[in-house]
Amino acid sequence: MNQAINSYEIENQIESLRQQLQEAEELRHAITHGQVDAFVVGPTDDSKRVLLLSGAYARYRQLVEEMQQGALTVTRSGEIMFANHAFAAMVQLAPADVFRVPLTRYLVPSDAGEAATLLQPRPGKAEIKATLRAANGRQHPVRINLVSANDDFITLLVTERDGAEEEAGATVEAIRTGAVDALVIGGEQVVMLDSAQRFYQAAVDRMQQGVVIVGPQGAIAYANQRMATLLGVPRERLVGASLLKLALNGDEAILGSVLNARQGASTQAEVRLRRANSEFVTTLVTVTAIADGQKMCLVSDISLQKRHEATDERTRKFLGMMAHEFRNILGPIRNAVELMKRREDLDEECAKMVGVVDRQSARLLALVEDLRSVNPKD
Repeated sequence: MNQAINSYEIENQIESLRQQLQEAEELRHAITHGQVDAFVVGPTDDSKRVLLLSGAYARYRQLVEEMQQGALTVTRSGEIMFANHAFAAMVQLAPADVFRVPLTRYLVPSDAGEAATLLQPRPGKAEIKATLRAANGRQHPVRINLVSANDDFITLLVTERDGAEEEAGATVEAIRTGAVDALVIGGEQVVMLDSAQRFYQAAVDRMQQGVVIVGPQGAIAYANQRMATLLGVPRERLVGASLLKLALNGDEAILGSVLNARQGASTQAEVRLRRANSEFVTTLVTVTAIADGQKMCLVSDISLQKRHEATDERTRKFLGMMAHEFRNILGPIRNAVELMKRREDLDEECAKMVGVVDRQSARLLALVEDLRSVNPKD
């Protein structure tokens, strides 16, 4: 009688294990069919590989792939383990072609040292400027930002820099500080700056940043066309207006503090400025004190950057939530397997099935831990 009961219990346990194995296989199938863009899989550095995923989490995949920034996951030694399409396009390659390739291969040699500082366990910088080298030889000035890191992997964002904007800004600063005495036009005509105001103004008007000159009382004495476009108002309406009154309530004090910059000093702050359509634009305002109590303000639109940061944060939270849910499901499976492994009355077939469940659930748990590493705060 006892033998019949034991046999019945074992059959029930085997059936339970079969159901759990089926659930584990369904989870594995779901993960490998689109939960995230990629997992790094493998117990050692030499055996690690990238498992590219698609389908199940189409919303997350769309966020990553439609980013204008390049997204990378690299090892501490600098090998690329994952790259989105934006980064692949920058280097004129397919995403799979950059797998296990050192990041420094796509940088000019002089930037290799700077890039190495981001890979240190305690990086001294969270952002560097570098020059990206594409497969066709073309070079792109970029910013590389450190997003997150754990013991083995680092997530980086790569954003193309506008070389014309930086060159124009440097030219304006050189003229303002007196480092330039004259301009050479067409390779022949030398024009002194006193007679070259129209050329200087044209250069400022074509800058990608808004430029504003503010008088001692805070009234706008000059605004370039980019500033007018940024706020959605005719340029002539800005002249004579108070720059402080363009700031949203709560940001007036912030803007007022940076406008108190001393002669020769520069300060900057994030300020929300009102637009003509009752909306606002998030900007980075850099203020430099110039002659006669006037201030030169460079106004950069960082709304897109803020949206990218918000998107990246939502993505990390989403992955952390999914990792947490997967761990909750895998916990009872792993516990049941451990209890079954301690039984001495299992026949050879049952022991083999328990081993299968043990190995597959361990693999799933490793994948979940890799997923959690994307969101270290979880």
